[in-house]
Amino acid sequence: MKVNLARIRQEAGFLANRRGLDGLSMSDLAQVLNVRTPSLYSHVAGIGDVKRLLALHGLAELDSTVSRATIGRSGPGAVRALLNAYREFVEKNPGVYAATVPTPPRSDREWSGAVDHLMGTFLASLQEYDLRGPEVVHALRGLRSLVHGFVSLESSGALKHPVNRDESFAWLVESFLAALEKMAAQSRKKRETGART
Repeated sequence: MKVNLARIRQEAGFLANRRGLDGLSMSDLAQVLNVRTPSLYSHVAGIGDVKRLLALHGLAELDSTVSRATIGRSGPGAVRALLNAYREFVEKNPGVYAATVPTPPRSDREWSGAVDHLMGTFLASLQEYDLRGPEVVHALRGLRSLVHGFVSLESSGALKHPVNRDESFAWLVESFLAALEKMAAQSRKKRETGART
């Protein structure tokens, strides 16, 4: 089978999901593609380039996944669906997800654009809360931290207590939603008070 960027990205994704992103190497990738390692360098500059391919693919797939989950939903229903879909994606694609986490270089507009597009999808799920300014950043950080922190602990085996992990995640999601509702209400009250003075 012909080696091209699509195949390199696909096989790299399989390897990263099985062994972890840090375990991904050019030699292992060449082996599964059945080519000599130097041959890969005619397609990619090195392992950093491969990880960039995974990051772009992972961001697009995560964006597509959460978009599908939130179609036709708004408010708490949209945020709840997004968080659950996000967690499920990470559980199924741990290595590919890991590639999406680093901040892209400022010079890489394609990678930065993919991150911005995903953030736009996240923002759409928060639209009903009518957050403004820094509140938007706080909500986005909270949303991402909730999922990333939970799945990181989960995948490392740190959550060993017999209490059901799905129930724990649902508890976190509902706590986050309650906090969002409270912050949105406070924000609306401040704006209304400011408008009257």
